[in-house]
Amino acid sequence: MTIDDRNIIWLDLFSFLTYQKKIKILEIFDKGKDIKLSFLSNRYIRDILTDSEINKMSNLLDNQVLDRYIQKFESDNIIMITINDDRYPKLLKEINSPPLCLYCKGNIQLLNTLSVAVVGTRRPTDYGIVTTKQFVTELCKNDVTIVSGLAVGIDTIAHKTALENQGNTIAVLAGGLYHIYPAVNQSLARKMTENNLILSENSPIISPLGYYFPIRNRIIAGLSSVILIPEASLNSGSMHTKEYANQFNREVFAIPGKITSEMSKGTNQIIKNLEGIITLSPDIILEALHIDKNKNDKNFQIQLDINEQSILNYIQTEKKTFQEIADYTNIPASELNSILLNLEINGLLTKLANNSYIKS
Repeated sequence: MTIDDRNIIWLDLFSFLTYQKKIKILEIFDKGKDIKLSFLSNRYIRDILTDSEINKMSNLLDNQVLDRYIQKFESDNIIMITINDDRYPKLLKEINSPPLCLYCKGNIQLLNTLSVAVVGTRRPTDYGIVTTKQFVTELCKNDVTIVSGLAVGIDTIAHKTALENQGNTIAVLAGGLYHIYPAVNQSLARKMTENNLILSENSPIISPLGYYFPIRNRIIAGLSSVILIPEASLNSGSMHTKEYANQFNREVFAIPGKITSEMSKGTNQIIKNLEGIITLSPDIILEALHIDKNKNDKNFQIQLDINEQSILNYIQTEKKTFQEIADYTNIPASELNSILLNLEINGLLTKLANNSYIKS
């Protein structure tokens, strides 16, 4: 680890330092020199920091303290990749404000793979759940890495669907790796560190403060070749990701939804304002990524019997409960359970909460 790397990691220990302040501090010191050695005597430092900030940082000028932090991170299998590192993702270097360091846990080989960001509302409808699963499944079949933010809702569905399909996925956190947020996804995060990846630009000790979340979204957009938004309200954080994607010349794909659905107003507006491409099939994204889907297709045909076809015709685009399906088809409950399970296994139906079903 170089002195310049250590300087970045030292600055990252202070939660009150914005990205802009870190850049300014690095600029006033010579490369290859330990910032801590002349930190208090540098005449420009007070133009950047307040007296209070300087006092807080002066308490951590001892190299032994920094060494202990670095050793702790490494012992917890956290990999530190600064912007000077050859392993730093190439796409991320192209954005306006690339993170100075990525704190990673898991498979860092994923950082330079073909990736699609999948982001959206924290309160998805059944429609959003089904479309997210459908698109992510198809992308994973074609060796595309799924990038998202580990939030509840669309993010969680995207990560879990990738894992269920033995695909690759990256979670970009707002806070440090010692502060997984939301807490409900701690087990998901641990699962992802086994063969996939979680990361943050903030030091592992930093808590996920509110203003880190929109800033974090630039990393999600920056890591990805394109961005997919299955479902989002007008105030969804994914709309910030869309803005970053437009700034970084990344294509945005939006799935249209009902005009009466609050959770589709964001995606519908993106389409209306020509800020993204209307997306009715994963094939559109695969084409944009120059992926020949036919090379990856299994091209298998599923033979449906009359009961299975009747059920699919009945459900169409609206979810139906088990009892509604039973009433419509007059199929005995035990036999219907078996038929519905078979349709699920073949990817033709998705089971939702409250024992209801919708076509995949």
